[in-house]
Amino acid sequence: MQRSSKKNYQKDKLSVTFLKIPPALKSANFSCFVIGESLSFFGSWMTQIALVWLVYQLTNSAVLVGVAGFTNQAMGLIITPLVGVLLDRWNLRYVLLTTQLVSILLSATLTYLTINSNINVAWIIIIGTLQGIVKAFDLPARQVIIPRLVEKKADTYSAMASHSFLINTAKFVSPMIGGVMIARSGPASCFLMDAISYLPFLSAILTIHIKPVANQSFSQKAQIWTNLKEGFIFAYQFLPIKYALVLQIIICFMAMTHVNLIPIFAQEVLQGNAETMGFLMTASALGSIVAGLYLISGQKAPFLVKIMAFSATILGLSLMIFSRLNKLEVCLLLIFIIGMTNTLTLASINNFTQLVLVEEDKRGRVTSIFTTGFLGILPFGNLFFGALAGQIGVANSLLFGGTCCMIGAYYFTRQMPIIKKIVEPIYVEMGIISQPSK
Repeated sequence: MQRSSKKNYQKDKLSVTFLKIPPALKSANFSCFVIGESLSFFGSWMTQIALVWLVYQLTNSAVLVGVAGFTNQAMGLIITPLVGVLLDRWNLRYVLLTTQLVSILLSATLTYLTINSNINVAWIIIIGTLQGIVKAFDLPARQVIIPRLVEKKADTYSAMASHSFLINTAKFVSPMIGGVMIARSGPASCFLMDAISYLPFLSAILTIHIKPVANQSFSQKAQIWTNLKEGFIFAYQFLPIKYALVLQIIICFMAMTHVNLIPIFAQEVLQGNAETMGFLMTASALGSIVAGLYLISGQKAPFLVKIMAFSATILGLSLMIFSRLNKLEVCLLLIFIIGMTNTLTLASINNFTQLVLVEEDKRGRVTSIFTTGFLGILPFGNLFFGALAGQIGVANSLLFGGTCCMIGAYYFTRQMPIIKKIVEPIYVEMGIISQPSK
Protein backbone atom coordinates (compact mmCIF):
# COMPACT_ATOMS: atom_id res chain seq x y z
CA MET A 1 0.00 0.00 0.00
CA GLN A 2 2.80 2.41 0.94
CA ARG A 3 4.75 1.47 -2.18
CA SER A 4 1.68 2.19 -4.34
CA SER A 5 1.14 5.54 -2.63
CA LYS A 6 4.78 6.44 -3.17
CA LYS A 7 4.50 5.65 -6.90
CA ASN A 8 1.34 7.74 -7.20
CA TYR A 9 3.05 10.63 -5.40
CA GLN A 10 6.00 10.46 -7.79
CA LYS A 11 3.67 10.45 -10.80
CA ASP A 12 1.75 13.42 -9.44
CA LYS A 13 5.00 15.25 -8.76
CA LEU A 14 6.20 14.55 -12.31
CA SER A 15 2.91 15.83 -13.74
CA VAL A 16 3.09 19.01 -11.68
CA THR A 17 6.69 19.61 -12.80
CA PHE A 18 5.75 19.08 -16.44
CA LEU A 19 2.74 21.41 -16.29
CA LYS A 20 4.41 24.06 -14.15
CA ILE A 21 4.84 27.43 -15.84
CA PRO A 22 8.57 28.08 -16.47
CA PRO A 23 9.93 30.86 -14.21
CA ALA A 24 10.92 33.09 -17.14
CA LEU A 25 7.37 33.12 -18.55
CA LYS A 26 6.08 34.54 -15.27
CA SER A 27 7.85 37.76 -16.22
CA ALA A 28 5.58 40.03 -18.27
CA ASN A 29 8.69 41.68 -19.70
CA PHE A 30 10.10 38.44 -21.11
CA SER A 31 6.70 37.04 -22.17
CA CYS A 32 5.88 40.17 -24.16
CA PHE A 33 9.14 39.87 -26.08
CA VAL A 34 9.10 36.15 -26.78
CA ILE A 35 5.43 35.97 -27.86
CA GLY A 36 5.92 38.83 -30.32
CA GLU A 37 9.11 37.15 -31.53
CA SER A 38 7.41 33.80 -32.10
CA LEU A 39 4.75 35.49 -34.26
CA SER A 40 7.45 37.02 -36.45
CA PHE A 41 9.07 33.60 -36.83
CA PHE A 42 5.69 32.24 -37.94
CA GLY A 43 5.85 34.46 -41.01
CA SER A 44 9.55 33.84 -41.59
CA TRP A 45 9.10 30.06 -41.77
CA MET A 46 6.21 30.46 -44.20
CA THR A 47 8.37 32.61 -46.45
CA GLN A 48 11.24 30.10 -46.33
CA ILE A 49 8.92 27.27 -47.35
CA ALA A 50 7.26 29.35 -50.08
CA LEU A 51 10.59 30.47 -51.55
CA VAL A 52 11.98 26.93 -51.76
CA TRP A 53 8.79 25.70 -53.41
CA LEU A 54 8.69 28.70 -55.80
CA VAL A 55 12.29 28.22 -56.94
CA TYR A 56 11.72 24.54 -57.62
CA GLN A 57 8.52 25.27 -59.57
CA LEU A 58 10.23 27.99 -61.64
CA THR A 59 13.37 25.98 -62.43
CA ASN A 60 12.76 22.28 -61.62
CA SER A 61 16.41 22.28 -60.51
CA ALA A 62 17.72 20.93 -57.21
CA VAL A 63 20.95 22.86 -57.80
CA LEU A 64 19.13 26.21 -58.04
CA VAL A 65 17.16 25.36 -54.89
CA GLY A 66 20.55 25.00 -53.18
CA VAL A 67 21.78 28.27 -54.71
CA ALA A 68 18.69 30.12 -53.46
CA GLY A 69 19.19 28.69 -49.98
CA PHE A 70 22.85 29.67 -50.12
CA THR A 71 22.24 33.31 -51.05
CA ASN A 72 19.57 33.68 -48.36
CA GLN A 73 22.10 32.92 -45.63
CA ALA A 74 25.62 33.25 -47.09
CA MET A 75 26.11 36.77 -45.75
CA GLY A 76 25.89 35.30 -42.27
CA LEU A 77 29.31 33.70 -42.65
CA ILE A 78 30.90 36.96 -43.77
CA ILE A 79 29.48 39.57 -41.41
CA THR A 80 27.96 37.80 -38.39
CA PRO A 81 31.23 37.60 -36.37
CA LEU A 82 31.69 41.35 -36.86
CA VAL A 83 28.04 41.88 -35.90
CA GLY A 84 28.79 40.33 -32.50
CA VAL A 85 31.32 43.07 -31.74
CA LEU A 86 28.81 45.74 -32.76
CA LEU A 87 26.05 44.21 -30.65
CA ASP A 88 28.31 44.49 -27.60
CA ARG A 89 28.50 48.22 -28.38
CA TRP A 90 25.14 49.20 -29.90
CA ASN A 91 21.65 49.70 -28.44
CA LEU A 92 19.89 46.36 -28.97
CA ARG A 93 16.44 47.95 -29.07
CA TYR A 94 17.38 50.11 -32.05
CA VAL A 95 19.03 47.18 -33.82
CA LEU A 96 15.89 45.04 -33.53
CA LEU A 97 13.58 47.87 -34.59
CA THR A 98 15.67 48.41 -37.72
CA THR A 99 15.81 44.74 -38.68
CA GLN A 100 12.04 44.32 -38.33
CA LEU A 101 11.28 47.37 -40.48
CA VAL A 102 13.65 46.22 -43.22
CA SER A 103 12.17 42.70 -43.07
CA ILE A 104 8.67 44.11 -43.61
CA LEU A 105 9.92 46.03 -46.65
CA LEU A 106 11.57 42.93 -48.19
CA SER A 107 8.54 40.69 -47.63
CA ALA A 108 6.25 43.34 -49.08
CA THR A 109 8.50 43.53 -52.15
CA LEU A 110 8.30 39.75 -52.60
CA THR A 111 4.51 39.97 -52.34
CA TYR A 112 4.30 42.71 -54.97
CA LEU A 113 6.62 40.97 -57.45
CA THR A 114 4.83 37.62 -57.11
CA ILE A 115 1.32 39.03 -57.45
CA ASN A 116 2.35 40.92 -60.61
CA SER A 117 4.09 37.81 -62.05
CA ASN A 118 7.45 39.61 -62.15
CA ILE A 119 9.16 37.24 -59.74
CA ASN A 120 12.09 35.20 -61.04
CA VAL A 121 15.17 33.46 -59.68
CA ALA A 122 17.28 36.61 -60.01
CA TRP A 123 14.89 38.61 -57.83
CA ILE A 124 14.71 35.76 -55.31
CA ILE A 125 18.52 35.70 -55.06
CA ILE A 126 18.78 39.49 -54.66
CA ILE A 127 16.09 39.68 -51.98
CA GLY A 128 17.45 36.52 -50.35
CA THR A 129 20.87 38.14 -50.05
CA LEU A 130 19.35 41.22 -48.41
CA GLN A 131 17.35 39.00 -46.04
CA GLY A 132 20.58 37.22 -45.15
CA ILE A 133 22.20 40.52 -44.18
CA VAL A 134 19.21 41.38 -41.99
CA LYS A 135 19.30 37.96 -40.32
CA ALA A 136 23.00 38.39 -39.56
CA PHE A 137 22.04 41.30 -37.28
CA ASP A 138 18.58 40.16 -36.19
CA LEU A 139 19.10 36.60 -34.91
CA PRO A 140 22.18 37.28 -32.72
CA ALA A 141 20.48 40.39 -31.29
CA ARG A 142 17.45 38.31 -30.28
CA GLN A 143 19.69 35.80 -28.53
CA VAL A 144 21.87 38.37 -26.76
CA ILE A 145 18.90 40.32 -25.41
CA ILE A 146 17.16 37.35 -23.72
CA PRO A 147 19.39 37.09 -20.59
CA ARG A 148 18.89 40.85 -20.14
CA LEU A 149 15.12 40.49 -19.96
CA VAL A 150 15.02 38.16 -16.94
CA GLU A 151 15.49 39.37 -13.37
CA LYS A 152 17.60 36.47 -12.06
CA LYS A 153 20.64 34.80 -13.65
CA ALA A 154 19.26 31.40 -12.62
CA ASP A 155 16.26 31.99 -14.92
CA THR A 156 18.51 32.15 -18.00
CA TYR A 157 18.00 28.47 -18.86
CA SER A 158 14.24 28.78 -18.41
CA ALA A 159 14.22 31.84 -20.68
CA MET A 160 16.27 30.14 -23.42
CA ALA A 161 14.15 26.96 -23.26
CA SER A 162 10.91 28.97 -23.39
CA HIS A 163 12.30 30.98 -26.28
CA SER A 164 13.09 27.78 -28.23
CA PHE A 165 9.70 26.27 -27.42
CA LEU A 166 7.62 29.22 -28.64
CA ILE A 167 9.70 29.56 -31.80
CA ASN A 168 9.24 25.87 -32.54
CA THR A 169 5.51 26.26 -31.94
CA ALA A 170 5.51 28.84 -34.73
CA LYS A 171 7.60 26.44 -36.79
CA PHE A 172 4.94 23.76 -36.22
CA VAL A 173 1.99 25.89 -37.33
CA SER A 174 3.61 27.67 -40.29
CA PRO A 175 4.35 24.70 -42.64
CA MET A 176 0.88 23.27 -42.12
CA ILE A 177 -0.79 26.55 -43.02
CA GLY A 178 1.87 27.50 -45.55
CA GLY A 179 1.50 24.28 -47.54
CA VAL A 180 -2.27 24.80 -47.81
CA MET A 181 -1.88 28.49 -48.69
CA ILE A 182 0.68 27.74 -51.42
CA ALA A 183 -1.56 25.04 -52.92
CA ARG A 184 -4.69 27.25 -52.89
CA SER A 185 -3.54 30.88 -53.07
CA GLY A 186 0.06 30.74 -54.24
CA PRO A 187 3.28 31.77 -52.47
CA ALA A 188 2.39 35.50 -52.51
CA SER A 189 -0.07 34.92 -49.67
CA CYS A 190 2.80 33.55 -47.52
CA PHE A 191 4.96 36.59 -48.26
CA LEU A 192 2.12 38.93 -47.30
CA MET A 193 1.53 37.03 -44.06
CA ASP A 194 5.24 37.35 -43.30
CA ALA A 195 5.15 41.14 -43.69
CA ILE A 196 2.20 41.41 -41.29
CA SER A 197 3.72 39.04 -38.70
CA TYR A 198 6.50 41.50 -37.79
CA LEU A 199 4.08 44.12 -36.43
CA PRO A 200 3.44 42.48 -32.99
CA PHE A 201 7.19 42.07 -32.50
CA LEU A 202 7.73 45.74 -33.29
CA SER A 203 5.24 46.62 -30.56
CA ALA A 204 7.01 44.30 -28.08
CA ILE A 205 10.44 45.80 -28.81
CA LEU A 206 9.10 49.28 -28.05
CA THR A 207 7.63 48.27 -24.66
CA ILE A 208 10.14 45.85 -23.04
CA HIS A 209 12.68 46.83 -20.37
CA ILE A 210 16.29 45.80 -21.13
CA LYS A 211 18.79 45.55 -18.29
CA PRO A 212 22.02 47.49 -18.94
CA VAL A 213 25.37 45.67 -18.92
CA ALA A 214 27.57 47.14 -16.20
CA ASN A 215 30.96 46.11 -17.60
CA GLN A 216 30.35 46.97 -21.23
CA SER A 217 32.14 50.33 -21.30
CA PHE A 218 35.72 49.03 -21.69
CA SER A 219 34.94 47.38 -25.04
CA GLN A 220 33.95 50.76 -26.47
CA LYS A 221 37.57 51.93 -26.24
CA ALA A 222 39.16 48.93 -27.93
CA GLN A 223 39.37 48.56 -31.70
CA ILE A 224 36.71 46.44 -33.39
CA TRP A 225 39.22 43.89 -34.70
CA THR A 226 40.73 43.51 -31.24
CA ASN A 227 37.27 42.80 -29.82
CA LEU A 228 36.60 40.33 -32.62
CA LYS A 229 39.85 38.47 -31.96
CA GLU A 230 39.07 38.30 -28.23
CA GLY A 231 35.71 36.63 -28.98
CA PHE A 232 37.25 33.95 -31.20
CA ILE A 233 40.08 33.26 -28.75
CA PHE A 234 37.62 32.87 -25.88
CA ALA A 235 35.36 30.52 -27.88
CA TYR A 236 38.36 28.40 -28.92
CA GLN A 237 40.04 28.21 -25.52
CA PHE A 238 36.90 27.55 -23.46
CA LEU A 239 36.56 23.87 -24.38
CA PRO A 240 32.83 23.34 -23.60
CA ILE A 241 31.92 26.10 -26.07
CA LYS A 242 34.53 24.89 -28.58
CA TYR A 243 33.19 21.32 -28.69
CA ALA A 244 29.57 22.50 -28.75
CA LEU A 245 30.41 24.73 -31.71
CA VAL A 246 32.00 21.81 -33.59
CA LEU A 247 28.87 19.71 -33.08
CA GLN A 248 26.66 22.59 -34.18
CA ILE A 249 28.62 23.06 -37.41
CA ILE A 250 28.33 19.35 -38.24
CA ILE A 251 24.58 19.29 -37.54
CA CYS A 252 23.90 22.49 -39.50
CA PHE A 253 25.89 21.35 -42.53
CA MET A 254 24.89 17.69 -42.60
CA ALA A 255 21.40 17.55 -41.08
CA MET A 256 19.70 20.94 -40.96
CA THR A 257 19.98 21.16 -44.74
CA HIS A 258 17.36 18.40 -45.05
CA VAL A 259 14.72 21.16 -44.87
CA ASN A 260 15.68 22.40 -48.35
CA LEU A 261 15.59 18.85 -49.72
CA ILE A 262 12.07 18.10 -48.45
CA PRO A 263 10.25 19.72 -51.44
CA ILE A 264 12.36 17.64 -53.82
CA PHE A 265 11.86 14.48 -51.74
CA ALA A 266 8.10 15.08 -51.63
CA GLN A 267 7.86 15.43 -55.40
CA GLU A 268 10.47 12.97 -56.69
CA VAL A 269 10.39 10.16 -54.10
CA LEU A 270 6.85 10.39 -52.71
CA GLN A 271 5.28 11.62 -55.98
CA GLY A 272 3.43 14.33 -54.04
CA ASN A 273 2.65 18.06 -54.26
CA ALA A 274 2.75 21.19 -52.09
CA GLU A 275 0.38 19.64 -49.55
CA THR A 276 2.65 16.58 -49.26
CA MET A 277 5.53 18.94 -48.54
CA GLY A 278 3.35 20.71 -45.98
CA PHE A 279 2.57 17.41 -44.22
CA LEU A 280 6.27 16.52 -44.01
CA MET A 281 7.21 19.99 -42.76
CA THR A 282 4.40 19.89 -40.20
CA ALA A 283 5.45 16.47 -38.90
CA SER A 284 9.02 17.74 -38.56
CA ALA A 285 7.82 20.86 -36.73
CA LEU A 286 5.60 18.75 -34.44
CA GLY A 287 8.74 16.88 -33.44
CA SER A 288 10.31 20.26 -32.66
CA ILE A 289 7.33 21.07 -30.42
CA VAL A 290 7.80 17.82 -28.48
CA ALA A 291 11.51 18.61 -28.11
CA GLY A 292 10.67 22.08 -26.85
CA LEU A 293 8.17 20.70 -24.33
CA TYR A 294 10.81 18.31 -23.05
CA LEU A 295 13.42 21.04 -22.63
CA ILE A 296 11.01 23.47 -21.01
CA SER A 297 9.68 20.97 -18.46
CA GLY A 298 11.78 20.88 -15.32
CA GLN A 299 15.45 21.77 -14.93
CA LYS A 300 17.33 20.17 -17.82
CA ALA A 301 20.45 22.31 -17.50
CA PRO A 302 22.64 19.64 -15.81
CA PHE A 303 21.81 17.13 -18.58
CA LEU A 304 22.24 19.32 -21.67
CA VAL A 305 25.56 17.73 -22.70
CA LYS A 306 24.08 14.22 -22.58
CA ILE A 307 21.00 15.41 -24.48
CA MET A 308 23.22 16.86 -27.22
CA ALA A 309 25.17 13.63 -27.68
CA PHE A 310 22.13 11.32 -27.63
CA SER A 311 19.89 13.42 -29.86
CA ALA A 312 22.64 13.98 -32.45
CA THR A 313 23.15 10.22 -32.70
CA ILE A 314 19.43 9.52 -33.16
CA LEU A 315 19.19 12.36 -35.69
CA GLY A 316 21.87 10.82 -37.88
CA LEU A 317 20.31 7.35 -37.67
CA SER A 318 16.83 8.68 -38.46
CA LEU A 319 18.06 10.54 -41.53
CA MET A 320 19.69 7.38 -42.82
CA ILE A 321 16.47 5.37 -42.41
CA PHE A 322 14.29 8.18 -43.81
CA SER A 323 16.39 8.28 -46.98
CA ARG A 324 15.50 4.64 -47.75
CA LEU A 325 11.69 5.09 -47.46
CA ASN A 326 9.06 5.89 -50.09
CA LYS A 327 5.76 5.60 -48.20
CA LEU A 328 4.27 8.82 -46.84
CA GLU A 329 2.92 7.36 -43.58
CA VAL A 330 6.29 5.92 -42.50
CA CYS A 331 8.12 9.01 -43.73
CA LEU A 332 5.92 11.18 -41.51
CA LEU A 333 6.96 9.17 -38.45
CA LEU A 334 10.66 9.40 -39.32
CA ILE A 335 10.57 13.10 -40.18
CA PHE A 336 8.86 13.66 -36.82
CA ILE A 337 11.85 12.03 -35.10
CA ILE A 338 14.25 14.02 -37.28
CA GLY A 339 12.55 17.29 -36.38
CA MET A 340 12.53 16.37 -32.69
CA THR A 341 16.20 15.35 -32.47
CA ASN A 342 17.36 18.20 -34.71
CA THR A 343 15.70 20.70 -32.37
CA LEU A 344 16.87 18.87 -29.25
CA THR A 345 20.46 19.05 -30.45
CA LEU A 346 20.57 22.65 -31.68
CA ALA A 347 18.38 24.09 -28.90
CA SER A 348 20.46 22.28 -26.27
CA ILE A 349 23.66 23.65 -27.80
CA ASN A 350 22.23 27.16 -27.75
CA ASN A 351 20.88 26.88 -24.21
CA PHE A 352 24.13 25.35 -22.99
CA THR A 353 26.22 28.14 -24.53
CA GLN A 354 24.13 30.93 -23.03
CA LEU A 355 24.16 29.16 -19.66
CA VAL A 356 27.92 28.58 -19.29
CA LEU A 357 28.86 31.97 -20.78
CA VAL A 358 29.57 33.80 -17.53
CA GLU A 359 31.51 36.72 -19.07
CA GLU A 360 28.62 39.01 -19.99
CA ASP A 361 30.77 41.48 -21.98
CA LYS A 362 31.57 38.69 -24.47
CA ARG A 363 28.00 37.45 -24.91
CA GLY A 364 27.39 39.32 -28.15
CA ARG A 365 30.58 38.08 -29.76
CA VAL A 366 30.26 34.44 -28.69
CA THR A 367 26.56 34.37 -29.61
CA SER A 368 27.43 35.73 -33.04
CA ILE A 369 30.08 33.05 -33.52
CA PHE A 370 27.44 30.42 -32.86
CA THR A 371 25.00 32.24 -35.12
CA THR A 372 27.70 32.15 -37.79
CA GLY A 373 27.75 28.38 -37.34
CA PHE A 374 24.06 28.44 -38.18
CA LEU A 375 23.66 31.24 -40.74
CA GLY A 376 27.12 30.84 -42.25
CA ILE A 377 27.50 27.07 -42.44
CA LEU A 378 23.90 26.29 -43.38
CA PRO A 379 24.00 28.03 -46.80
CA PHE A 380 27.12 26.13 -47.78
CA GLY A 381 25.32 22.97 -46.71
CA ASN A 382 22.33 23.96 -48.85
CA LEU A 383 24.62 24.61 -51.81
CA PHE A 384 26.55 21.38 -51.31
CA PHE A 385 23.50 19.16 -50.85
CA GLY A 386 21.65 20.84 -53.71
CA ALA A 387 24.55 19.94 -56.01
CA LEU A 388 24.89 16.49 -54.44
CA ALA A 389 21.18 15.78 -54.93
CA GLY A 390 21.55 16.75 -58.58
CA GLN A 391 24.35 14.18 -58.96
CA ILE A 392 23.37 11.20 -56.79
CA GLY A 393 19.71 11.90 -56.01
CA VAL A 394 17.96 13.35 -52.97
CA ALA A 395 17.68 10.00 -51.13
CA ASN A 396 21.39 9.23 -51.31
CA SER A 397 22.20 12.80 -50.25
CA LEU A 398 20.12 12.38 -47.10
CA LEU A 399 21.86 9.07 -46.41
CA PHE A 400 25.27 10.75 -46.65
CA GLY A 401 24.21 13.56 -44.31
CA GLY A 402 22.87 11.14 -41.71
CA THR A 403 26.10 9.10 -41.73
CA CYS A 404 28.21 12.22 -41.15
CA CYS A 405 25.92 13.25 -38.28
CA MET A 406 26.57 9.98 -36.49
CA ILE A 407 30.33 10.43 -36.89
CA GLY A 408 30.06 13.94 -35.42
CA ALA A 409 27.98 12.68 -32.50
CA TYR A 410 30.60 10.03 -31.74
CA TYR A 411 33.36 12.68 -31.66
CA PHE A 412 31.34 14.86 -29.28
CA THR A 413 30.58 11.92 -27.00
CA ARG A 414 34.32 11.30 -26.59
CA GLN A 415 34.74 14.88 -25.27
CA MET A 416 31.98 14.67 -22.64
CA PRO A 417 34.24 13.93 -19.61
CA ILE A 418 36.30 17.08 -20.32
CA ILE A 419 33.19 19.21 -20.72
CA LYS A 420 31.66 17.88 -17.50
CA LYS A 421 34.77 18.64 -15.47
CA ILE A 422 34.78 22.28 -16.61
CA VAL A 423 31.08 23.17 -16.40
CA GLU A 424 30.14 21.55 -13.08
CA PRO A 425 31.79 24.32 -10.98
CA ILE A 426 29.83 26.86 -13.03
CA TYR A 427 26.58 25.01 -12.30
CA VAL A 428 27.44 24.92 -8.59
CA GLU A 429 28.08 28.67 -8.54
CA MET A 430 24.78 29.35 -10.30
CA GLY A 431 22.89 27.07 -7.89
CA ILE A 432 21.83 24.61 -10.59
CA ILE A 433 23.49 21.67 -8.81
CA SER A 434 24.58 21.37 -5.19
CA GLN A 435 28.04 19.89 -5.74
CA PRO A 436 30.06 18.29 -8.53
CA SER A 437 29.55 14.57 -9.03
CA LYS A 438 32.54 12.30 -8.61
